[in-house]
Amino acid sequence: MRNRDFSSSIFWMLCSVLIILGSLRLPVGEAHNPGSGFLPLLIGVLMAILSIALLLRSVREKKVEEAPPALNSENRFKLIATFLALLIYVPAFPFLGFIFATIPLMVFLFKTIGEMGWKISLVGGTLLSLGMYMVFKVWLQVQFPIGLWGI
Repeated sequence: MRNRDFSSSIFWMLCSVLIILGSLRLPVGEAHNPGSGFLPLLIGVLMAILSIALLLRSVREKKVEEAPPALNSENRFKLIATFLALLIYVPAFPFLGFIFATIPLMVFLFKTIGEMGWKISLVGGTLLSLGMYMVFKVWLQVQFPIGLWGI
């Protein structure tokens, strides 16, 4: 019996083929003037490359992985806490706006799920949120809800 990487790599390879075929039905455009099929094509090709690499690694190893650890009380708490945090984030996002809703979520995930210290959680969560804001709002010009403070 092969390890789980073999079967998951086959699954993701099939998904990447479907993404590539679907993207080719859209106008791909060119690198300097991409069409609506350009990004899905790029993602599909990247997924195919990564799944092939995983397939090759799994064929080379021939080792069966151990069963994943059972859902203990600590893992159960993290799972429920993340779910509840996302339930709070979804309605808070349009009300508070991207930055003021995402920074607390990221700090929470860094601290609770990542088990990092407060300094790293605060700095990392803030920098990650601001970085995502710069990428999506400034560079890609994605429209976010204005939020409570107009940001």
